[in-house]
Amino acid sequence: MKKFLPLLALGCTFAAHSQIYYSEKVGANDLGRAFDPNMHQLNNACLQGTPVLHNELSGSLDYFQRVDETLIKRRTFGEVHGGVNLFIIAGSVSTSMTHRNATDQRTLTSQLHLKFDEGYSTLEDRQVKAGVDLKDCGSHFVYQVNYGRDLFVNTRLHFKTEEDYKRFVIKIKIRLLFFKKTITKVKEIEKYAENAVFSVDVNSNGPLPAKLQQQLSEQPTYCRGGNITPCLQTLEKLVAYSFDPNGLMLDLADLGKVPRSFVVKSFQDSGHYGAADWASVMSNTLYEPTWRWAEHQYGEAVRHLERAKAFLAVASEAEKPALEAQYEAAQIALSDAETLRQTCLTSPWLSQCGS
Repeated sequence: MKKFLPLLALGCTFAAHSQIYYSEKVGANDLGRAFDPNMHQLNNACLQGTPVLHNELSGSLDYFQRVDETLIKRRTFGEVHGGVNLFIIAGSVSTSMTHRNATDQRTLTSQLHLKFDEGYSTLEDRQVKAGVDLKDCGSHFVYQVNYGRDLFVNTRLHFKTEEDYKRFVIKIKIRLLFFKKTITKVKEIEKYAENAVFSVDVNSNGPLPAKLQQQLSEQPTYCRGGNITPCLQTLEKLVAYSFDPNGLMLDLADLGKVPRSFVVKSFQDSGHYGAADWASVMSNTLYEPTWRWAEHQYGEAVRHLERAKAFLAVASEAEKPALEAQYEAAQIALSDAETLRQTCLTSPWLSQCGS
């Protein structure tokens, strides 16, 4: 039985006939399963063998400022090779995270990106499963699962209108995460962000350490744009914890590995020649525009809900009824966008998927 999975596909060559996909939904138990590289669907298990864990630990740090949804995916998951753009196939924790972290015309976002690679698993001594006919398995299978975390410390300014956003970015030339927090500079930001909401948060493709969650729950994370100091103090504590040798790194070591991506490979490369003839792993040019369109609609709905949540978080009692109604409407819109995306990803030929 086919199962359509949430994942991000990157047109990037790792071996002769292989490709990497980003998804936290595919784990070691999926090694050996058949994979359709055109519709990006995970199918039945065709190979069996011994899962082998390879421990390789490394980390890196990056900074994003005013990065849109396309660039943040590329910078998070790596540059694309061969001119093939990164594209989203379906929703997942990772895709929702990158949409929330993107800058658009009403949300200005800056973030620290801490990337941790935690090794990978492969299926060794591979054999065709009993009772399986490779002719029914297509051309590719899940060859490798990579583990790792993408953790973002984010600051955001949520604006009511595009005009407020444009006015701010023209007047203020600073990095929201890193600037000399003098009284004069803070007051300047507050002047042009008076009608906005400043927020601080942390998101990841895996669970957050308990200590980090506690900091977020005990400290102010939403502030009116005219008084951002309490949230700046929260930000300073989060950054200090992230770089403390006895802080984030130590706490993450106590958590289990998180699947970050997986690699598909052709059966022929694995020495199994009864499968379908090898076909190039490439983007589906017929449906890719539809998938991109559906994903973009979803991304806008994600950020719209985040803005509604931000303004509701700092609302006065008089403001709450109207903002609560806006928040509920944004929740419904996101649910509709999620349904549309799932429909268009699995059945992109339907009329409602016209871009």
